Amino acid sequence: MEVNMRAAVVGLGWWGKVIVKNLAKSNKINVVCGVDQDLSNLKQFGVDYNIQLSDSYTSVLSDPSIDSVILATPNRLHHTHIIAAAEAGKFIFCEKPLCLNAENAEEAIRACRKNGIILGLGHERRFEPAMKSLFDHVAQGDIGKVLHVETNFSHDLFDNLSEDNWRFNPKDAPGGGFTARGIHLTDFMVHMFGGAKRVYSTMSSIAYEKPRIDTMSANIEFINGITGIVSVSIATPFYGRYTVFGDEGWIEAREINNFEHDDPGELVLCKKGGERIITTHAHTNTVLENFELWHDASISGQDYPITSEEMLANIEIFEAIVKSGDTGEVVDIK
Repeated sequence: MEVNMRAAVVGLGWWGKVIVKNLAKSNKINVVCGVDQDLSNLKQFGVDYNIQLSDSYTSVLSDPSIDSVILATPNRLHHTHIIAAAEAGKFIFCEKPLCLNAENAEEAIRACRKNGIILGLGHERRFEPAMKSLFDHVAQGDIGKVLHVETNFSHDLFDNLSEDNWRFNPKDAPGGGFTARGIHLTDFMVHMFGGAKRVYSTMSSIAYEKPRIDTMSANIEFINGITGIVSVSIATPFYGRYTVFGDEGWIEAREINNFEHDDPGELVLCKKGGERIITTHAHTNTVLENFELWHDASISGQDYPITSEEMLANIEIFEAIVKSGDTGEVVDIK
């Protein structure tokens, strides 16, 4: 297929560069521009990937040769950047979290819907082969009726960041490691079980000094009665698992490294009687897969697998986790 989407990546930090590198492999999306407020160290990157560099988001929105924007900007800017792009008629893909509260998420989604824009979202972990297999096993009833889910995604990837990095700033990352990592886990939950009605969370600064949050956990009650526990630490070596318990078995996806590595995932299915079936699932480029699914939905009218209802339900959980962690109280989601 010929390239038929010309994109600007807005925000050329670590992840913005990862996006550009992955989309260089795409036959559907052509990154022609990179936007960042500080271009001083990006000249060679622009040459390497044959992209123009700009420090003006406004100029991108007014450029008719650019038909899509990919937002890898600080989280607090997502809301206004999405609305501005929707009003400019651009296709929009936003990194997670979509927004920092449900009100802003609703406004962003509404602006996209009003302008006929398919909103893509950076929850590429949904497309990991082990997770796809887990979703299928649960949907097919292989563990019976779902009762509970437990999950942890931890790492020490931020150890080398400066203390004033925006990922430690409560205004940009109010949930600590949950904002960057744990929100993938609740995206899995929302995809499988729907919205939540009640949340209780705790957040701690044990390895780091406040206000940096290094450890969090949350108890979640879903509308359908299923319960869940999610926990994240950004001060321990890499660990990742997602376990679903049913009345006829349980299933667990395990991973040993982050996306940038090509390590396979592992899936353990345990049925009644204790028999365990272990399968391995080769690494795939889920970042590229997610972008091209968004492209197909935007250009060809196909369904995008992350629905706006799921996007909003996940931000409702996110907002409740942050509020509960701040107040120490149980938070009801209305």
